[in-house]
Amino acid sequence: MKPLLSLEIQELAERQASLCKVFSSAQRVLIVWFLAEKERTVSEIAEALGASLPSTSQHLHLMELSQLLESRRERQNIYYRLADNELLQNCLILANRPKNQLMEISTKI
Repeated sequence: MKPLLSLEIQELAERQASLCKVFSSAQRVLIVWFLAEKERTVSEIAEALGASLPSTSQHLHLMELSQLLESRRERQNIYYRLADNELLQNCLILANRPKNQLMEISTKI
């Protein structure tokens, strides 16, 4: 049976389902919240989360593959930032982040 929904709608649904899988980890939600303020190094993100560098790197890699994050290398550091895409711009996870507590952490790092 042929679906009544357009291919574009079906692809958007697939993309949102994929996004939900990425956000099934509290660590990845915290990373998104933390990166909403500004780009950060892997070390800064790991320190803020109280997580190991290898674990943080794995989360970041998965999020980059899902096109939620972008990265750039500067000397020995890799900086991550949120990707500029429509799904993230309209994401309730970002809209409902605890901004005051994150700002306190940001000033300590």
